[in-house]
Amino acid sequence: MTNDMSKYTILFVDDEINILQSLKRVFRKEPYKILTASSGKEGLEILEETPVDLLISDHRMPEMTGVEFMAEVKKRFPDIMRIILTGYTDVNSITAAINEGNVYKFILKPWEDDQLRETIREALEVYRLQMENIKLTEKIQKQNEELLWLNENLETEVRKRTKEIELQNYALKLSHEILEHLSVGVIGLDADNLIVFVNKLARDLFEKDRLLLLSSRTKEVFDAKIIELINKTAVTTLPQEAEYMLEGNRSFIVKCVPLHDKVTNRGMVLTFTELR
Repeated sequence: MTNDMSKYTILFVDDEINILQSLKRVFRKEPYKILTASSGKEGLEILEETPVDLLISDHRMPEMTGVEFMAEVKKRFPDIMRIILTGYTDVNSITAAINEGNVYKFILKPWEDDQLRETIREALEVYRLQMENIKLTEKIQKQNEELLWLNENLETEVRKRTKEIELQNYALKLSHEILEHLSVGVIGLDADNLIVFVNKLARDLFEKDRLLLLSSRTKEVFDAKIIELINKTAVTTLPQEAEYMLEGNRSFIVKCVPLHDKVTNRGMVLTFTELR
């Protein structure tokens, strides 16, 4: 396909040399590249070697008629625009050319030069639009194939991510169940010393007088000794621990583990392990 009119190539096929010379004369000032052949066989040889946009062939030629030639061109070079040049108006021949060779138009001999030039310009414009349509169709088809591929892979990726989320949720639920039933009391604090996690044993130890640990401040729950341990842990990146006595003479090892990333305090975890 070519967009610049000066780049179009036209092949004239006629067994009469004077007709070919007349056609070349008509188009000598036009911007097209002109090729000629004196038979259908020669025309096919040229088409095998050279890209052609528009083909104009005589109707009545020896060895291979214009209809036979056009039918062969249609089969081997379907994108080429095809025009029959004829001195006859036989309906059967015209019908055969249309059906077998998919001919765009008939031009009668003798022709009017200006009308012939205008017909050629129109034919090349139709050819240009057809080629653009083919190119656009191929582009849309390619985009549709890419979209289909993306959709299929997106579905696969969604299923994969859904499975991962389900596994993560199950792991979190399992972790919560394990922490809930540990024989060690566990309390989680955020960076502002707000209690954000409490397991069953910790609730049993510290939830008294209807006090709810979750969302409570540490100073509302713990005495000075544990507060001191928490404050000490807050200024270091190392775990701290101390022995702690609860009411009823129950002794515990309290361990405070800081949760730091590289730059910020993310809170800490308190564990209460009873001494037997």
